[in-house]
Amino acid sequence: MPATTAKSVSARKSAQQERSKAKIQLILDTTLAMLNEGPADRITTNEIAKRAGISIGSLYQYFPKKEAIFYSLFSKWLQDTLDRLDDVEARFSGSEDLEDLSDAVFECLSRDDSINSKGHWQLLRAMGSTEELAALEAEHQREVFQRIVGFQEKFGRSIPPEKAEVLATLQHHVTVGCLATAAQIGNHPERAAALDWGRKAMRFIYDIEKLNA
Repeated sequence: MPATTAKSVSARKSAQQERSKAKIQLILDTTLAMLNEGPADRITTNEIAKRAGISIGSLYQYFPKKEAIFYSLFSKWLQDTLDRLDDVEARFSGSEDLEDLSDAVFECLSRDDSINSKGHWQLLRAMGSTEELAALEAEHQREVFQRIVGFQEKFGRSIPPEKAEVLATLQHHVTVGCLATAAQIGNHPERAAALDWGRKAMRFIYDIEKLNA
């Protein structure tokens, strides 16, 4: 994304010293914790600063407004998620069962609250609040789509170009639904069953041969 596009939600300055890096991380961690408690629209920079135990002036040294914090959080979440997908893909040669890859993707993304918490999904809901945040979400989808189509091709599934984007869109949204459910249900008595349902749904949606059967 061009730097000018995201200018209004970019951090004011990058951290050079360890103390500054720690303060930025504190702001990000505090904001994510608040997102875990409720929707993004109720959060203010004053409340973030108060919860983090820093002055509002200190917060503004790094972030001009709360959308800039959301932007930084989402950028990190995006990169962490893509890195996890790439790590999973690298473990497979394509000779295995595609279900094994689907299971590995679901396991690595669903069970770690550092990338799959209620706060992350509240953050996703907030991404349409500015043009820059919406653009970042669109870029995230493009990156995920590329990987989803790549998964299919690595396992010998032939996807006509005219169907690739539609299929990737469907797979992406089903995957989001399964992961969001895993994050939302917490320690619900039916958690194990819900995770199993999510795993099976992803197995089906990731295999174009099953979809076309």
